[in-house]
Order: sequence, then structure tokens, then C-alpha cells
Amino acid sequence: MASFGNDDMLVEKYLTQPRHVEVQVFCDQHGNGVYLFERDCSIQRRHQKIIEEAPAPNMPSGLREQMGETAVQAAKAINYEGAGTVEFLLDADGSFYFMEMNTRLQVEHPVTEMITGQDLVDWQLQVAAGMPLPLQQHELTMTGHAFEARIYAEDPNNEFLPTSGRLDHVAMPEENAHVRIDTGVSQGDDVSPYYDPMISKLIVWDENRDRALSRLANALSEYRISGVTNNIQFLYDLACSEPFKQADLDTGFLEKHHDSIFKKPNINLDIALPLACLYLRLDRNQKLGDFSAPNDPFSPWNSLQGWRMNQPNVKIGGIVANDEHYDVVMEQLNEVPPQGEWQHFILEVHNSTYTSRAYLKDNRIVAEINGHSLSALVMPTDSHFTLFMETGALDFHAPRIDYGEADDGQSDNNFSAPMNGTVIDVLISAGAEVKEGDALVIMEAMKMQHTISAPSDGVVDELFCAAGELVDGGAALLSFSSSEPGSE
Repeated sequence: MASFGNDDMLVEKYLTQPRHVEVQVFCDQHGNGVYLFERDCSIQRRHQKIIEEAPAPNMPSGLREQMGETAVQAAKAINYEGAGTVEFLLDADGSFYFMEMNTRLQVEHPVTEMITGQDLVDWQLQVAAGMPLPLQQHELTMTGHAFEARIYAEDPNNEFLPTSGRLDHVAMPEENAHVRIDTGVSQGDDVSPYYDPMISKLIVWDENRDRALSRLANALSEYRISGVTNNIQFLYDLACSEPFKQADLDTGFLEKHHDSIFKKPNINLDIALPLACLYLRLDRNQKLGDFSAPNDPFSPWNSLQGWRMNQPNVKIGGIVANDEHYDVVMEQLNEVPPQGEWQHFILEVHNSTYTSRAYLKDNRIVAEINGHSLSALVMPTDSHFTLFMETGALDFHAPRIDYGEADDGQSDNNFSAPMNGTVIDVLISAGAEVKEGDALVIMEAMKMQHTISAPSDGVVDELFCAAGELVDGGAALLSFSSSEPGSE
């Protein structure tokens, strides 16, 4: 009733293993209608699509024709004109059921363009101008296989909540006959909380599904973004998962194969951590070098690299990587040479000792660590850095020095908004006693809802939000006191 002004309920057939298959249709003003084959959109989170592909795998030609003709029949029944998508649920036994028709050109239309070789936007313009469809059904063919992956500013490890912020670094795969990128943003742009957080669409094509999937994984490995949490690593893990390679598709795919897709980054800390530590030291040396006096070899400003009389140049500190703290001991073995030349170190981190040499140029660190040659791109954000390697990305920063003034020993018990969004409902009032797991506040962002629940039995002391308010991520929503023994 709240959403549609109508509280009638529809009872639908329950399918235990449905696939989401949609058919691209086109109709003109002269009574002509065609279907440009189908797309499988079964890979979804919260009923929103993640990866689409065309044609649908394991689709018998007879079933494809039956679904296509049914979709055209539905469009003609309402005298439809232009591009549209008729969406079906396809059961494991080959039965299919109408869901809805989207009367527009959809986000995933590029995969249809890739396999048919047709420009659907051009078709739209021709039909709108009163011209007949460029091709009839018997003239349409499909070649190869195509995937589209939606690159989003979202956190797959936090229920796919949307994120926002500045795109500090964006490096997209090179476009060619096999790789296409549709985007409206570039490096330096902000991902706003007021619009859908899609960054781009990555589309790939090849002669068959296996080769196209390999291209998708390769393109995702080359796609690099820093500044906002994004789903690139998740998409890569999904594309490389064995169930997806085997086209074991249905709308419950993520839940069924959760453990093989949602996994910790496979980046090797024995390689990434030393590189990150070397970068921090080289970056510091580089900044100190800006104060040097190259025309005066005797200037004291040329000795800002930690020189000690009769002592090794050792620095003891730490590094925070993926929210884990690691102690670091680093000794620089020689006087720092000019920028771009090798600098030598002995490094202790992550319970290992590394002999290394490295140099830094244009945010790329080149190193030899224990005899292994390595190279990685490092992009800084406001307070963190992102190390991009072939096997994944590592977020890290140097921990801020604690001068004893940051922590006053008090806990404010404030519950913060997990993202920018709208408060949909406040389910409790100030002073209410609640049980562990009780829903307190419901927020929504980008058509996705998130519920803030009580972590334990307790009392809601004060409310700082109301239904309908737009709040920023991190804003305090309420104050809560736990009734558990030993809790404040």
C-alpha cells in the first residue's frame, strides 16, 4: 500500500532454481517486430544484476525461438514501438514465465550489440523517425559470446552497501575489438550519494563463452580504482569461480556458492608488505630530497636521510595494511642516491627479513626483494595508499603517531550510519529497552536497504535521526547503552 497505493497481493508460482533470462525486442510503427536473442541476468545481489551475458548459456535453439517469439507477441499485443526487454523466469525443466517488460533500452544492451553487430541506439533513432526496422527476423544472426560486468562503488563484503568518495585513481583496460567500456566518470570525479554508484560497464566479446570469460577476467585484473571501495576484486573472483565457468546459473548463485566467491584477497603479504614498506620509506626520502641543496655538496640539508654517527641508519615503526598493524624495522645500507637510482635496505616485517633494493619513479616502485624482481603501482589518497599488483590490491598507510591525546578512555556508544542514505524508518523511541538483534533503524541507499540492529540487550538513550532524513555515512544515528555485565 505504501509503495503502490494498492494492497492487493499476487500469489506467484515458486521456482526452486530459476534463471533470469530476458529477450531484447524491437518494434516499429509499421507493425514489424523482431527479437535480438536473449541475455542471461541470473547473477544478482538483492535482485539487482551484477554480470549479464549473451547469449544465455545452455539454451536449446528451439527454446530460444519460443521465448523470442513469445516476447515479440507480448510487445505487439500492446502496439509497442521502439526497444524493449521482456523478462522471464526460466525453470530448470525448460518452462518459462513472464515477469515484466521494461519499456526502454536497458543497461545491459551492449552484450546484445556485441553478439549481433547491431547499434541499438541507431535502431531507436530510426524507429522514432518513422522508419521501418533495419532488419527482419530472418536477417538477424548472432556470433560469439559477450559479458557485461557492472563496476560499482560498493562494498561486497558489507552486504553490497554503496560507497561514495573521490576517484583518486582510475586506470581502465585498453579498449579494442574485444573490450568495450561505457562510463560517464573519470579520475578526480566524485561518486555522489545522490545517484546510482555505478562507475562503468565493462563489456567483453570473443568467439565462445570460455574465451570471452577469460577476457573478462583479464580485463578486470587490469582495472584499477582507488579512493572508493569498489567491487572489482569481487567481480574477478566471481568470473574465476568454477561454478560460473561451468555456467551453473540461477538467481541464488551467490548464496549457493558464497564461500568460493567471497574470499580474502589472494595477494601475497610476503611480497606486498615489503613493497609497501619500501614505498613509504622511498616516498619519505623523496620528499626530504626536495629540501636538498644539489649545488652545495657540503650543505647540511643534504643529510636529512636519518644519518647517525657510528650507528646504522635504522628506523623502527609500523604499517597498517587491510586494517592489520605490522611492526617494521628498516635499515638503509647506504647514503641515499639521487632520485631514480637504487636504494638498499634490510627490512623486517611480517615475521620475515628481506634484503632489498628499490627505487621510486612516477608512483611506480621497482624493487628486488631477496633476489626477486618486482614492480607495482602505488596511488595515494588523502591518508592511505593503494598498492596495485597483478594478484590484487593492498590498502595501507603509516600509522599516525599517538601522542597520548587521541583517546580519552571514554566510549560514546553512538551508532553511525554505514553509508550515505535516507532513514526509511526509526523503529524505536528514546528510552526504549531492546533485545539483542532487535531492528532499530532502517536506512536505504541506491534501492538497497540496511538495518541497524541492537548488538546486545540494552536501552536506546537518545535518537539523532528521524524517518525521511538524508544522513551522511558516519553520522551518529542514536546512543545506546548495553545491559550486559561489564558493558558501559
